[in-house]
Amino acid sequence: MKIKSIIAMMCLALPIFMVSCGDDDEANTHTDASELVSGTFTGVMENADGAAVATDVEVVISKHDAENTQAVDMTFTATSINMNQSGIFNVAKAGDDRYSFGSGSIATTAGSAIKNCGGVLEGSELTFYLQLNSTYKFSSATAAKRYTLKLVKQ
Repeated sequence: MKIKSIIAMMCLALPIFMVSCGDDDEANTHTDASELVSGTFTGVMENADGAAVATDVEVVISKHDAENTQAVDMTFTATSINMNQSGIFNVAKAGDDRYSFGSGSIATTAGSAIKNCGGVLEGSELTFYLQLNSTYKFSSATAAKRYTLKLVKQ
């Protein structure tokens, strides 16, 4: 009688083990970072000393339309310094609600004054470091100098 009870319990338990031994692999939840950072950002451009060079800076970020590429198109404008430049930048997730941008293997648009750039988007704050060519020479000492854009998503 005991053996029948043991067999009966094993028969009842067997389906439970079979169900729990299924394929537990989670689906890939990777999201293209370039889809998460789009928007319009406004703020200021500062020189290396922290002085504002332009207070009307706008950067528009949109997903770059190319297969197998996590990149964005970025347009930089500031009426006060006649800046209207664009470039293509690689983007990568760099932590919780943090993304990094860099020119990497995708070059900026041909003829662009924006070179050797990169930045970080953290939450709604975009900090972008760029070097402008002599087109944006504010004084004899500022050609090809590095600037910092401090922007907030609108």
